[in-house]
Amino acid sequence: MTRARRRAAAAVSIVAVLTQLSSCKTAPANRDAARPVSEIIYVLRSIREAKAPEVDWCESSRTGFEPFAIDAERSFSFWSVRSQPEDGHLVDAKQKRVAELRACFGATPERARQNFYAEIELGGMSFRGSGECLALMTDFPEPGLYPVRCQLTLSGLPAPFVGGLLTTNTMTSAARFGGETQPAGYTQASIATIRLWKKNHE
Repeated sequence: MTRARRRAAAAVSIVAVLTQLSSCKTAPANRDAARPVSEIIYVLRSIREAKAPEVDWCESSRTGFEPFAIDAERSFSFWSVRSQPEDGHLVDAKQKRVAELRACFGATPERARQNFYAEIELGGMSFRGSGECLALMTDFPEPGLYPVRCQLTLSGLPAPFVGGLLTTNTMTSAARFGGETQPAGYTQASIATIRLWKKNHE
């Protein structure tokens, strides 16, 4: 066998070995697919609805605090939203009604801070939350507008959830109900994030 033929035969053998080794290698696992799902996240928009309050529904035995004497009970619808995938810009803040929230509010020693209790219906689940709302500014970015931040620690969730957190970026105005502020041009009331946590990655 000539030297050229020996080199060619050796090259063919090397290629065969490499092919065999590559066929035995396990394809890299999809890390996202293998990662356990430990939480469910919702991004929703709330709108206050004109709904008659129920007598004594906001009593302290339910909420853990004394409610306001007037306008303590409030009802909100929650709507799915749509954003641009390339930058997260919200392009539709009212797609489909997907949840309900019934709330109670009460005073604290700090005027800008309010007690906040809610019962929520979402995706066939019922749960509750306790927390607070804080008025961050007054008459900003225009007179008659009030940016507010709220948060609820969630409990009473069905298995496998063990708890969660609801936070809001809220704009309130003289327009008590509906999704349009007064003055107009802003989204009312809240853009809310709800995070529900599971136990042991179930």
